Amino acid sequence: MLNGISAAISAIKTLEKKLNVTANNTANVNTQGFKASNASSAEVSPQNLPATAGAAQIGRGTTLGQISQNYSSGSYEPTSSATDMAVGGTGYFIVKDFQGAEYYTRDGQFSFDKDGRFVNTAGQVVQGWELDPNTGETQGSIKDATLTSFYSSTNGAGAGNLQAVGTNRDGVITGSYSNGDVLDLFQVAIAKFNNPQALNKIGNNLYSRTTASGDAITGMPGTNGLGSIIPGALEQSNVDLGTEAVKLIMIQRSFQANLSVIRTEDEIKGDLIDIIS
Repeated sequence: MLNGISAAISAIKTLEKKLNVTANNTANVNTQGFKASNASSAEVSPQNLPATAGAAQIGRGTTLGQISQNYSSGSYEPTSSATDMAVGGTGYFIVKDFQGAEYYTRDGQFSFDKDGRFVNTAGQVVQGWELDPNTGETQGSIKDATLTSFYSSTNGAGAGNLQAVGTNRDGVITGSYSNGDVLDLFQVAIAKFNNPQALNKIGNNLYSRTTASGDAITGMPGTNGLGSIIPGALEQSNVDLGTEAVKLIMIQRSFQANLSVIRTEDEIKGDLIDIIS
């Protein structure tokens, strides 16, 4: 019995999944903080057949092996916003939604909402430490990053209104006030994972932890192997269009080759039927 058609069909189904991955990478070439995926194939368990030299095995096709993430950094593009930031190296920003669910992202397009919360484009609140405005030391544990000091009166200066905010490589958000005060307000937290390949992609440039990824290891930017902050910049997609174009060509050629296998076996079976009949 000829089994080439089954093997070729398994290859075409696997190639379809690879094409979907490549198409998604290409579609997200301009998505901030996007990480490209790579689909690999795995051989289907072979069939054991009797042979004159003992047992023999014949392949039965292929299947999808895994879809892995390319976590290399994308390029960094300067912006005109003082609240935009990127992670230069290992790590993710931590954000929480209104239900308290925690997510992780490389997309650092942040701003302050009407209530002074430091949020991403979806309104999820960035996590960090509140800082003592006099000493710059962290206070308490990680919590919602919220702007609380709209007014300042320190060192005997008169009351001043908040005029501008800035960011440094340590992820410290500073406030500049009309009375000349420049105060450290809060510091963003960064997280990393022992097994980032096991993170769950949920869309909108967000990831969630899984049992396989392990718990988040949090810390200040630039410490404990975590990346520093690149202020006033956004990380771009790490998709390489040249690489994706080569993948598309290889997928197309593989489709053609497996279709040829199907046509060839169909012709052979047709010839056998003609002979029998």
